[in-house]
Amino acid sequence: MICSPGLRNASARLRFTRLVVISASFNLTTVAFSFASGATQFQSSFMRQDQGQATETGNLALEALSKGHDLSPGRYWVLIQANSQVFEQQLIHLQLSTDGETLQPCLPASLLALIGVKLDSVQDPASLQAACVDLLNLIPGSKVDFDNSKMLLDISIPQIALRRDVVGHVDPKRLDTGINAAFINYQASAQQSSNRYRGESSSQDLLLSTGINLGEWRFRSSQSFRQDDSDDDQWTRSFTYLQRDIPGTRANLTLGEASTEGDIFRSIPIQGVVLRSDPGMLPDVLQSYAPIIRGVALTRAKLEVRQNGYPIYSTYVSAGPYEIDDLSTAGGSGELEVVLTEEDGQVRRFTQPYATLSNLLREGVWRYSAAGGRYNAATHLSEPMLWQGTLAMGTAWNSTLYGGVMGSNFYQAGTVGIAKDLGAFGALAFDATRSSAQINSSDVQSLQGLSYAIKFGKSFNSGTNLRFAGYRYSTEGYRDFDEALRQRSQDSTFFGSRRSRIEASIYQRLTTRSSLNLSLSHQDYWGTNYKQRQFQFSFNTQYQDITFNLFASQSLSDTYASDRQIGLSISMPLDFARASNVTFDLQKNANLYSQRASMSGSAYDNTLNYRGSISHTDQQQESVTLSANYQAPFASMGSGITVGREYRSLSLNTNGAIMLHDQGITFSPYLGETMALIQVPEIAGVGVANAGAMRTNDRGFVLAPYLRPYRVNYLELNTDDLGPNIEIENATAQVVPRRGAIVKSVFSARKVNRLLITATTVNGQPLPFAAQVSSLTGEQMGIIGQAGQMLLSTTLQSHTLNVRWGPAEEQSCKMQTEPTTMQEINGFHVQKLVCQ
Repeated sequence: MICSPGLRNASARLRFTRLVVISASFNLTTVAFSFASGATQFQSSFMRQDQGQATETGNLALEALSKGHDLSPGRYWVLIQANSQVFEQQLIHLQLSTDGETLQPCLPASLLALIGVKLDSVQDPASLQAACVDLLNLIPGSKVDFDNSKMLLDISIPQIALRRDVVGHVDPKRLDTGINAAFINYQASAQQSSNRYRGESSSQDLLLSTGINLGEWRFRSSQSFRQDDSDDDQWTRSFTYLQRDIPGTRANLTLGEASTEGDIFRSIPIQGVVLRSDPGMLPDVLQSYAPIIRGVALTRAKLEVRQNGYPIYSTYVSAGPYEIDDLSTAGGSGELEVVLTEEDGQVRRFTQPYATLSNLLREGVWRYSAAGGRYNAATHLSEPMLWQGTLAMGTAWNSTLYGGVMGSNFYQAGTVGIAKDLGAFGALAFDATRSSAQINSSDVQSLQGLSYAIKFGKSFNSGTNLRFAGYRYSTEGYRDFDEALRQRSQDSTFFGSRRSRIEASIYQRLTTRSSLNLSLSHQDYWGTNYKQRQFQFSFNTQYQDITFNLFASQSLSDTYASDRQIGLSISMPLDFARASNVTFDLQKNANLYSQRASMSGSAYDNTLNYRGSISHTDQQQESVTLSANYQAPFASMGSGITVGREYRSLSLNTNGAIMLHDQGITFSPYLGETMALIQVPEIAGVGVANAGAMRTNDRGFVLAPYLRPYRVNYLELNTDDLGPNIEIENATAQVVPRRGAIVKSVFSARKVNRLLITATTVNGQPLPFAAQVSSLTGEQMGIIGQAGQMLLSTTLQSHTLNVRWGPAEEQSCKMQTEPTTMQEINGFHVQKLVCQ
C-alpha cells in the first residue's frame, strides 16, 4: 500500500502527467478543425521511458490524439457569447478556410448587429455586404474562438466599436419571472439591562419581512413586534402590497400599501394603486445623463471623444450632419474634447462642457408615475383620498422638462420645472409649485400659495465637486399635502409652513489618499422663530497603513442648541490573536469627553467576527464591551455585553430567512429583493462566490441573495473545497431576473470514485509512460502517467483493465481492480497492482 507521503508524491507526478497530456492535446486542438491531407505525425522521443522500455512506446497514445475527429463543414446551432455576454443560440455555418486546413464560422452582418457592433460607423461599409464578414480585418483587435466541445462561439470586440445602447441592455425575452415560492426574513433581538439608579429593564423586538411569488405577481409585507416592561405589546405594519411588471411599458404596478414617487412632490404613504416607471429596466447607458454631440463632417471622418485626455468614444461618421447620442461619461460634470479627422487628414477639434443633476434625463428618455388611493397615516391623522401624477422627459438642447399634479377633496397642487445642462457653468434646475388647501379651521378657511425651487451642481478642475445646492422659497399660504393635512387635523406636530430651505453638499479631493466632505442645511418657518440648521464635516486621510478620520457635526435648531459632536478616529492594522485592526477614538459630545480603544478581528474564514473595547469619560465612567457575531449557513447570530461601574447590559440577536418552494424548505442568513435558488442535486457543502459562509444543504440547495434585476447575473460555485469524489460539469450559470423574482438555477453534478493505482509489469518495472488504459468493452479510461501511476474515475464495482502501449501482443497486459478493498486516503482509493 502507498502511505500518505507516497500519495503526495504520486499526486505531484499525476499533475505533471496531466500537464504533459493536456499540453499535447492543446497543441493539437489550437489548430481548430484540422483537415490536413496527410496524417499528422508526432515525435514520441520527448516521452522519457524507464530503462528497458522502448522510446516509441508512447506512439499509440500520440496516434490516438492525432486521429481525433472534428466537425465537418455545415450549419450548426451554436451558443453566441460576445464580451462575456451570452446571446441566444444561432444557426451558424462552419466552412473551410481558404487553405483548406481549418473550419471557420461564417459571421453575417445581422449577427454583428445582434451583438451590438456599430455597423453604420465601420471604416469599410462595403465589406458588410459579404455573406461572411471578415471581423478580424473589419474591427482590429477583435477575436473569434470556437469551442466545438461546448458548441460555443466566443467573440471579443473592443468596447469602442459597440453601440452604447447595448451596454446593459437585455432582450426582454430573456427576463425570468422565476419560480413560485414563499419566504420569511426575520430579525430578532433581546436586551437585558441593569442600572444602579433605574433598576432592571428588558425589551424584545421582532421584524418580519414576508413575501410570496406566484406567477407574475409578487406579494410583500413588513411587520414588527415589540415587547418591553410596559407590558404593552406593539404590532406595527410598515407595508403590504402586490406588485408586478407591466410588459412593454418599462414600469411596474403596485396594489396596496406603498409610497408615491418623491422626485417632484414629497413622497406620501398611500393605500391604493401606484404605477411607476422603473429606471432599472433601461440599459445602463440610458440611466444617467450625457450630452448629445452634434456637428457636420465634410467627408467620411473618424470621430473621437476624449475626457480628461482619455478616449471614451470612437466611431466613423458620414459626410454631412451627425449626432452622437450614446455617450457614457464619468463624473457629474466635465469637459469633452471632440476630435474629427477627415479623409484628407484634416483634423478639427472642439470642446463641449457638460454638467448633470438628478433631474436631468437623456434626450428621449421618459419617467412617469401615477397613483391613487387613501392616505396611509402612521399616526392618528385622517386618511383622505388622493391622486397624483408626474412626468419627466429628456428633450433637445440638453434639457429636461418635468411636472406633476396631485389632488384630494381638500387639496390641489401642480408643478412645472426645467433642468438644463449649462456646460462649463454647471447644471441648473428650476421649478414652481402652486397649492390650494381647504383648512376649515376657526381661524383659517382656505390657503393658496407658491413655492419656487432652484438646484445647482458642478464639478471643478480643482477636484471640488458641488454635489448639490438647492434653495426653496415658499409664500406664506403655500402648503404641501402633509402640512395641509396636519394643520387641518390640528396635529401638535404642525409647527407652521416652511418658509425657506437651503442645502448644499461639497466634496473636495485633496490627494489620492485624502478627501474632505461638508454638508449644510438651513430651514425656517412662517409665523415662528423656530429654525432648523445643521452641518456635518469629515476629513479622511491615510499615512502608510494608518487611517485618520476627523469628523464634526452640529444641530443648530433652537431646541437642541447644544447638540454638537466632534471626534478623531485613528485605525491601523494589527496582526495579533487573529485581530485585523485596532482603533482609537476621541470624542466630544456636547460638554462630555470620551475616549475609546477597540480591537476587532475575524476567524474561520470570516464567519466569526468579534470586537472588544474599553472606554472612559471625563466623569470617571469606565466600561468594557465585548461582542461577537457568527454567520452560519442557515442564520446569523450575535451577542454582546457591556459592563460599567454603575450599569451592565446584555444583548442577543439573530437574523435569517426561510424559503418554501416546490422541493422543500431552504434556510439562509439573509435574502435580498431579487434572488436565486441554486440547486446542486444531492451535493452538500458547495459554496457560492461572494456569498460568505453560505453552503448547499443536504439536498443541494442554497440561496444567492443579491441579484441585479433586468441584468445578466453570473452565478458561480466555489469548487476549490470540494472533495475529489465530486464532479460538477459547469460551475457557472447566467440568470436574468425581473425585479423581486426568485430564479432557479440547477447545476449538474455527480459523485464519482477516484482510483489512484500504481501499476508495474510482472518483472517489477513501472508500466510505460503514456500507455493507454481501457475497459473490456474498449472504452478509453485513462493514460499511464509517470512511475506507472494512473487516476481513474469509476464506480466501486470491480473492473478488468486493459493496458496497451503498442500493436504487438506482448505490448499489453491486464489487471483486476477491487475498489472496495482499497485503502482510502484523502478521498482517493489507493492500491498497487501488477499488470499481467
